[in-house]
Amino acid sequence: MMQLKVHTPIGTILDLPVKKIDLEGLDGFWTLLPKHADFINTLVAGIVSYTTENDKTLYIACNRGVVVKKDKEVRISTPLAILDDNLEKLTHTIEIDFKQMEEERKEVNTTIARLEIGLIKGMKALKTEGGISDGL
Repeated sequence: MMQLKVHTPIGTILDLPVKKIDLEGLDGFWTLLPKHADFINTLVAGIVSYTTENDKTLYIACNRGVVVKKDKEVRISTPLAILDDNLEKLTHTIEIDFKQMEEERKEVNTTIARLEIGLIKGMKALKTEGGISDGL
């Protein structure tokens, strides 16, 4: 058995013994078992499945994150996790909600980059006019 702990910014949302964990990292799909070597990877937005002590398979929709296996403990740290036993519902969450959130995150990053570029151009313009003596 392994101890699976799932952490989000609001706290630990899952802490229980499991037999097996299936997940998707940046470099493909992985299955973690108790005797596997220690492991660290970056999770992509997707479904993590785990098998409990009584052989029930449950699911976690994770919006990116990091997974660390050390000895018999597996920790997942993610900005958003949704627990459910309904795979179809979680698949819908991944396809619609998480992708929308990712698009919004990209838009915010683009806006911030544009503001930074505008600030740099403004500072350079002030410098060429003699208003700023150092820094750029």
